[in-house]
Amino acid sequence: MLWWNKDKKRKMEFIQNYVPTSKAQLLQVAMFFNNGDMQKAQEMFDFYNKNLSLPDFEPISPTFMQQVRVNATDLFSWIKENQGDIVNGYQFIRSIISGKGVMPPVEEPLAPINE
Repeated sequence: MLWWNKDKKRKMEFIQNYVPTSKAQLLQVAMFFNNGDMQKAQEMFDFYNKNLSLPDFEPISPTFMQQVRVNATDLFSWIKENQGDIVNGYQFIRSIISGKGVMPPVEEPLAPINE
């Protein structure tokens, strides 16, 4: 009888920390928790599922190459958007290393507007 209480305690800890990601997975956990009793599992499934909007099955995770492609695209687009800042930073670091001490470029003042 002692092993049954430990098993039930482990199941309760598991179900309290469980975060469902699909209806199929939620039903499997309900079956596990109720030791295969379909009626109790269905009641538990309905109780948890009534306020959740879950997909029927797990969404397919992208492959490694798809993740690489997305991350590379994001990286290159960020570099393209910030190209001027990157070049200015590189030139500044290069001037510090060479010891020339480059002054930042001075913008020309705007011409006054005559109204």
